[in-house]
Amino acid sequence: MGLSKFLLYVLQRLFFSITIIIMIMILIFILINVAHGDPAELLAGEAASPQYIETIRKAYGLDKPPLERMIIYIYNLLKGDWGYSITYQAPVIIVILQRLPQTLLLVGVSLIIAIFIGIGVGIISASKPNSLLDMTLNTLILGAYSLPVFWLGLILIMILSLQIPLFPTGGIIDVSVAISGNIIDKILNILWHMVLPIFTLSIIYMATYARVTRSVVMDVMKSNFIKAAIARGVPYKRILYVYALKNALIPVIAVAGAQFGLVVAGAVLTETVYSWPGIGTLLVQAVNYRDYPLVIGVLILVGISVAISNFVADLLMARIDPRIKSRLMG
Repeated sequence: MGLSKFLLYVLQRLFFSITIIIMIMILIFILINVAHGDPAELLAGEAASPQYIETIRKAYGLDKPPLERMIIYIYNLLKGDWGYSITYQAPVIIVILQRLPQTLLLVGVSLIIAIFIGIGVGIISASKPNSLLDMTLNTLILGAYSLPVFWLGLILIMILSLQIPLFPTGGIIDVSVAISGNIIDKILNILWHMVLPIFTLSIIYMATYARVTRSVVMDVMKSNFIKAAIARGVPYKRILYVYALKNALIPVIAVAGAQFGLVVAGAVLTETVYSWPGIGTLLVQAVNYRDYPLVIGVLILVGISVAISNFVADLLMARIDPRIKSRLMG
């Protein structure tokens, strides 16, 4: 019975995620059609020839009624036809997929580091509320949370790349290593280039997780089941790092799901500052060159990534949150 309820829950969340993706596609279709000018010219790009514009018009059914056009547009997107990038002379989805691994690497590693450090700092801060340690950590957390990403990135480059040349100013790998280096040298060189961008993103994300963890742990420590555990003589560290931490993971997972979905929003400034060749810099280049099909493709990617990451977060919370778990397995 419990398994069937959980499977039904998974299918419901999956249906909801697919619905969100389709709604995003519909919204983008509406924005394209209400924009000033010919939608075919917008999709083709400013440098497109009249013949190519006419090809786009026929391929996307822009000479048909609006409802039929929308169905054709969504069908093309679902089958992987996201348009053609004039700037890169390649299909939009190919261009995006070439840049996606770099962004996933940067944001994924940053989030993992930020989650572990943020949870640790939040628990330490909440373990001694209103103490000097708590006030110091809370001040540092609020300061890190308020730091502009681009400002922190520029400061780190100025200090650790220019004044003290410990790390490269940008890029993902040195040209010489990329051409003639072996696989170990390439990996080490990429890791060397990742230090500053990951530190920049991790600081911002870490502050968020630390604030959430501190708030949840402090609330949990006031609850009746914690008081009962203390009365039974359960060690304080076990209460803090097992009982309270398990409750703190629920909102942390929810926040992580939302943040990981916004890979572009979180990486645009960081990738631009450090010249990291990911989705963020791709979006900036597409806007600068007015490569509208590529801009639209990146926006679709953002919508899909948000839907997928929230779907995964919902499944994780269903396994961790006892309230959801009891409802599904009961």
